[in-house]
Amino acid sequence: TVDKKTGLSVINQHLVAEIIDLPGTYSLYPKSLDEQVVFDFLNSPKDVNYPDFLVVVVDMSNLKRNLLLFTQVRDLGFPVILALNMLDLAKRSGNKTDIEALKKELGVPIVEINARTGEGVDLLKTAISCPVHNPPSTFLNFSEFNPALVNEVKEKFSIQNNYLALQLAYRYRDIESLSKNEKKILE
Repeated sequence: TVDKKTGLSVINQHLVAEIIDLPGTYSLYPKSLDEQVVFDFLNSPKDVNYPDFLVVVVDMSNLKRNLLLFTQVRDLGFPVILALNMLDLAKRSGNKTDIEALKKELGVPIVEINARTGEGVDLLKTAISCPVHNPPSTFLNFSEFNPALVNEVKEKFSIQNNYLALQLAYRYRDIESLSKNEKKILE
């Protein structure tokens, strides 16, 4: 899909969650309309629908390609649950992953699912119902960028996240949720 879809899901007897399904993408560098939808949504903290946390669903048979998006989302400061999908295909192709080692390396809850059969959905709902706190560490080394620029954007836009400030500073022309005045400031 090119647009986001929204619906309610009963997570447990005490929790109903609004789920926003975004188009599939491999990164936050938009090259198509569906990727632009994801980029805008995740770079718009003032939006009333800005998410509390994200479930990043990755194709386990192509884990390396899917982890770029995960690292970008994590660097934006979102608490994240990583859902590993298509495990059956990964196993058939001989792809073996040490899930416990991956959890330790990434520092996030990981749930194995099969979206086609529904396997693991209950485990995913359990993970969603628990508070998700990710370590404050980032994957991107911000000292390699212009720290003064990042700090100035953080101050002017009242944001705390380095990666979001970096996105605003370098990608402001692409962020449709920014006003003309905000884009002028960033320019």
